[in-house]
Amino acid sequence: MRFWLGSDGTPRYEVDYKGKHVIENSRLGLITVTTPDVIADRMDYTRGLKIVGDPNAGYRDHSGSWKDNFGSRSTVPDSYRELTVKLQAPDGFRFNIVFRAYDEGVAFKYVFPKSATVPKFKIGKEGSEFNLDRTANAYVSPNTSQQAAVVKKPVDQLNDKSATYARPMTVVGNGYAVGITEANQQDYARMMLKPVGATPGTTESGTLQSWLTENPVSVDRSSKDFASPWRTFVLGDNEGMVVERSHLIKTLSPAPDTVANPNYADTSWIQPGTVLRPMSLNTADCKNVIDAMVDRKIDYLGVDAGWYGKETLQDKNDTIKPEPGFDPKAIGDYAASKGKKVILYVNYRGLTSYYNSGKLDALFQQFSDWNIDGVKFGFVPVGSQATTKMVYDWVKIAAKHKLVVDIHDEMLPTGVERTYPNLLTMEGVRGDEESPSAAVDIRTLFTRGVNGAADHTWTYMSAKSSTSKSFRYAGAVAFYSPLQFLYWYDTPAQINNPAPELWDNLPTTWDYTKFLEAKNEEYATVARKSGSEVWIGSLSAVSRTANISLKNILSAGVKYRAAIFEKDPNADGVVKKEQVVDSSTVLKPVMTANSGYAVRLSPQ
Repeated sequence: MRFWLGSDGTPRYEVDYKGKHVIENSRLGLITVTTPDVIADRMDYTRGLKIVGDPNAGYRDHSGSWKDNFGSRSTVPDSYRELTVKLQAPDGFRFNIVFRAYDEGVAFKYVFPKSATVPKFKIGKEGSEFNLDRTANAYVSPNTSQQAAVVKKPVDQLNDKSATYARPMTVVGNGYAVGITEANQQDYARMMLKPVGATPGTTESGTLQSWLTENPVSVDRSSKDFASPWRTFVLGDNEGMVVERSHLIKTLSPAPDTVANPNYADTSWIQPGTVLRPMSLNTADCKNVIDAMVDRKIDYLGVDAGWYGKETLQDKNDTIKPEPGFDPKAIGDYAASKGKKVILYVNYRGLTSYYNSGKLDALFQQFSDWNIDGVKFGFVPVGSQATTKMVYDWVKIAAKHKLVVDIHDEMLPTGVERTYPNLLTMEGVRGDEESPSAAVDIRTLFTRGVNGAADHTWTYMSAKSSTSKSFRYAGAVAFYSPLQFLYWYDTPAQINNPAPELWDNLPTTWDYTKFLEAKNEEYATVARKSGSEVWIGSLSAVSRTANISLKNILSAGVKYRAAIFEKDPNADGVVKKEQVVDSSTVLKPVMTANSGYAVRLSPQ
């Protein structure tokens, strides 16, 4: 990464990866406002700036790592070179830009040091631009929805000024891939990506800007520094390596504050696992599902909308009261007696109402008294600075009562799960509720996967799905989520899985993750290690023969039992076979279009 000031005082930067121009000459800066609708009150800090002090004094090197008990990699590298550039405008306004370069990628953020002179102001617009390689292809959600189908667009055609794309965006060029996103978005509006607009083939075609769809952002630096989220570029040789390196998003977020949240000092109460949803919301059926969870080795009962009535009426009724026939205390106690846990859903209307009236703490204490272990936030408000802060306040209140959290629907993780480790997963993905095709799911893996945990709500028996059973079965390994919902539309009586071993024993957090094959839209093969075992999930949207070398993922000289789960050649189902393998083995399954292949490798 290189930074400089242009002749007109415009901050500029570029990013290279192994000699390839990934981000070419791009502008930085911001526009502040005092009164958002008054043009005269806007100050342009994208040009006319100068560097204050010795720029070489701003360098800092850091080498370290941190432990992630709930991630796709347990020991996470945290080594970087940092540069802080102090800038001043002609009117005396000062701010800093902090750059970091890691092996896994690069990032920058704006920092506004504590000031009594200008303690408060608003950011109306960022001047951050991303001038992309116009020979590359971009994989993007074509609107602001995190659940829209990811599409492929040549970078040179990202020129429609009326378009707005959701982050993350994955760009695949010749010999590199980059995931463009943001990290540590807590007290700031979310970033979207918007074309600057130009004719294809011209200099500005393929240039995007950081677009704050819910602006302005209120800055208060009266008592401490204020910082934007990190504008982040996760880099790799290919799209699979970019997802491997998604831990960078968490690394850019701060560690838990154990003083403000003492329950984060010992996180043993936070338990990842698999989840099964009851399709009937009454006490007897929930107990029956818990019994099935014991047989299937599933960890959580995930009670969805409806247990306290119609969620659409919650803003008119300030009481969350269980429906007749649904006894959360009896269900929580029964689950605990069987060694299982319970998550209860609450719609954002109820959460907002209880939060604004100061009753959310009491509601979550009631959940704890009922022996409930977690809460799923539904249809959360998303995007603005105020609503983002509010949702994370909910997460912090849940932690006071040792409740894990799953957030649905549009919200996307930005690494803040490191700061609030009881936040185990989020949706923000086109999962099985939307019936994505195999190609869309693979595009999603290589795009949405950049930002981490994705609650895909995997189906198995359901006829609503567009993918095959074998594809979805392997998908629960390929997609990472510390809470992995399985058999989404199925009752225990409906489940007919002749090869249940994979999902019956599925880990949901991992010691390491490595992509063995990666080609966007077509196929993905990922290996994940948990303890002494290695799990492989391979997805294919095309007919092909996979080439899965075990050389770099198994210990040399050790024999492994390979339980292999592949498409039933005679039906839409999964069949299992076993063989003995070692690190010299190369698995070459013949995969049809829209199929999956999974392997559980256990040392003998």
